[in-house]
This record gives sequence, structure tokens and C-alpha cells, in this order.
Amino acid sequence: MTWTTLSQQPRAAELLYHSLRNDRLAHAYLFAGPRGAGKKQMALHLAKSLFCTEKEADACGACLACRRIEAGNHPDVLLITPDGASIKIDQIRHLQKEMAMRAVESFHKVYIIEHVDKMTVQAANSLLKFLEEPPEGVVAVLLTEQSHAMLPTILSRCQIVQFSPLSPESIAEKLTAEGISPGLARIVSHITSNLEEARALSQAEWFAQLRNVMIQLVQECKQHNSTVLYTIHDMLQKSDKIKEELPLFLDLLILWLRDILYVQADRHAHLINNDQQDVLQGQALIWTKTELLHGIDLVMETKNRIERNANPQLALERLVLQIQEG
Repeated sequence: MTWTTLSQQPRAAELLYHSLRNDRLAHAYLFAGPRGAGKKQMALHLAKSLFCTEKEADACGACLACRRIEAGNHPDVLLITPDGASIKIDQIRHLQKEMAMRAVESFHKVYIIEHVDKMTVQAANSLLKFLEEPPEGVVAVLLTEQSHAMLPTILSRCQIVQFSPLSPESIAEKLTAEGISPGLARIVSHITSNLEEARALSQAEWFAQLRNVMIQLVQECKQHNSTVLYTIHDMLQKSDKIKEELPLFLDLLILWLRDILYVQADRHAHLINNDQQDVLQGQALIWTKTELLHGIDLVMETKNRIERNANPQLALERLVLQIQEG
């Protein structure tokens, strides 16, 4: 991994690389952006680039320093995460004590604080004082998904680096490179912008089952008989996981109905479920455009109803009956 291969966040990577190259590194950074955008990965790469013995202003990933940082046991790199629901003042006091000591293996010391917005008031005030008078050679990297929840005085003492949500194309490309099938990688990349979540979904057997049942449900909806209601009952009885993930099931259903519309409009390049083109082609012949648009609206209403604690099975059965009624 190098700065050039951190392509998911090119602006952040370029800024940090040039700061290192020109010896203009700030004493404190705030990496702000959504979950799964690569903030921690970037923070660790910054630390590796400071300590790497093989590359200048970058990290080889293979030397002893890089490997120790990756393993979390480098003496001059400290990672702090919330203790329970918050980061407590004792953690910040321990941090200050560690950072005040002379660096063991170089001039620099680095501390990374995850979910820095979850500090207690006492911890935040203590960190503020530390940021105001940082020891020489110490670099702070604060990570947050909610910069608006932080003290303005802390924000004003950090160089803020914004992280954007990963694009579906970026996530799909990374998953495919890891051996995930292109079709599955494309689907999960449109379900979540969190790379870790996308990876977990693509590897979960229940997710594949969820998708297969969704495709079956769409087919049975057009048969105007009670088979589809048995399918729903069977699906929910067999798996508590599927019952828990019903909003995700409905997200998949929206993407599928939209794909049928794309097939009808001969816009195959836009298909999300492009590994199921033959099935989509067959279903495009039995659904009208009006039915599909109405169906998408009904699915969105059902998702809102379930998120407001409606009974999952009743909500899904009602959705199917409404779709069948046209």
C-alpha cells in the first residue's frame, strides 16, 4: 500500500504525501467523514510513512516498523478507542504521559484517536490543552464521523481533512480484486458505501439466500396466487437473520425492480444485477412500466413502515397483495 494506491481518497492522500515530502506536517489532523471511508487506514499509513525505514515520505508495508504499526505494537504509535460508550479522561491522561516520553525509535511519536467525538467533557478539555501545547515531534490524528459534535476549540487546532463516501465503482473494484465475483461485488457496492460492510455482505451465506428469495418473490408476484404468501412465511420462519435484515431485503427489491425498468429501456449498462440478465429479461416481459414504478413506491412505503416497528410479516404480505392488485 502506497499513497498512490490509496485511490479511494485521492485528495486526502495527496495532501498528506506532499506535507510529508516537504516536511510541513501539521501537529494535529482531524480526519472527518462517513464510516467505512478509509480514515483509520489513512491514519495508519501516515504513521507508517513517518517510521518506514525503506521509503521516504511513504510506506513499504514490509519493513519491521511498518509491520509493527500494522500489528498495533509499535512503541511510538498509540491508538485510542472508546472505553465502552466514550473516551474517558484517564485514557487522555495516559496518552499525555506516553507522548511526553522520548520517542524510542525515531524523532516522532503518533497518536490516533478513533471516534474522537465520543470523548467525555473532561477528556475533551484535557485533549484541548494537549493540542494547545503539543510536545515536539508528536503528531495527532483524530478520526470522526460527526465533526459537528466536537468542541469548536478542538476543531480550530486541527487541520481538517474531509473524507468522501466511497463510490460504488471503487468498492466493487476493490472487492473484485479480493476475489469476490463481479456480480456480487456490484450489488453490495450499491447497498452500502462502507467497504467493510460490503465485504461482510458479499461473504455472508444469508445475504445470498436473501437475494435468491427476493428474485423468487418478484417472479411469484405476477402469478396471482397464494404461493407468494407461503414463500414469505417460509422465508421468515426459516431464518431470524432474514427477519432482522428485512430493510436490506427491500433495498435489494428496489434495485431489482429498477433493473427490470432498465432492461425495458434497453439500458443494460446501468444494471446492478448484471449477473442475472437472463432472469431480468424474462421478468421484463411480464411487468409493465406503471406496475414497476408503483411497485418501487410501495416497497419504499413498506420499508418506512417496518422501520417504524410494523410487524415484518404483515407488512411484507401487504406489500405483495398491493403489488398484485396493480
